[in-house]
Amino acid sequence: MFPHMSYRTAFAFTTVCALTACQSPAQLSQSAPAWTATYRVPYDVMAQCLVAREKLPWTNVTPVIDSRERRATVTVTAATGSALGIYDIRQVSSDAIDVSYRSIYGGPGSTAGGDALDKANACGNPV
Repeated sequence: MFPHMSYRTAFAFTTVCALTACQSPAQLSQSAPAWTATYRVPYDVMAQCLVAREKLPWTNVTPVIDSRERRATVTVTAATGSALGIYDIRQVSSDAIDVSYRSIYGGPGSTAGGDALDKANACGNPV
């Protein structure tokens, strides 16, 4: 693995990979969001900020920005390609966007995606 990775980090990485082995990004995109929030920041600025905040040595972060529809998707996957979370970002008015987050760890009413919500709040101005 990585030369400076501790055993605890390696174990956590292995556990995440094992838990996510059966969930593809396409499958996860069909699940109910863990949370949805509204922000006052352009959709593309939010997407780029989330990409920067989600990058870790053991994750892949893939943004897809559609300027024509004024929306973006940021997919976070494990090194194995299994989905961890998906941000769906949509411009809903001239000064507001909605961000929905889907997590492999749970849906609505769960505490899943709390860290993702903190990242989104740091990237934008919550309404």
